[in-house]
Amino acid sequence: MLVVDASVWVAAGDRSDPFCEQSRAFLIEIARRRLPVMLPAIARVEVACALARRLRDPAGARRLTEELMRGPLIRERPMGTRLLARAVEEGTALFLRGSDALYVALARLEQAELVSWDAEQIQRAGARTPEAWLQNAG
Repeated sequence: MLVVDASVWVAAGDRSDPFCEQSRAFLIEIARRRLPVMLPAIARVEVACALARRLRDPAGARRLTEELMRGPLIRERPMGTRLLARAVEEGTALFLRGSDALYVALARLEQAELVSWDAEQIQRAGARTPEAWLQNAG
């Protein structure tokens, strides 16, 4: 199982993003391998809002987010007290931003690998980039 940070979904949805092609290749490969992906429930909000800001197209951003996150192997985890408590623990210990702490906490709770473009998640929480995952997962 993987936890995929919003940075990957946003990059995949924005053709002008320098990580777009790598993010898309990663998402295609995990779908091909039928790997389950767990996301904190806030992911859909984060991705849709980031895409709307970047693309300046609210309706298009909502549609694109639904397309990106549609799939039988994508599961959203509710923001319950266990996840939030773990996010507080991880976020304060690693000096992460709030939403980034949620992905780290979820990955740790699920014993899953975190994939992200976020430098702080990579440096402080051991996340791998989609590019590194593709190079080493074969």
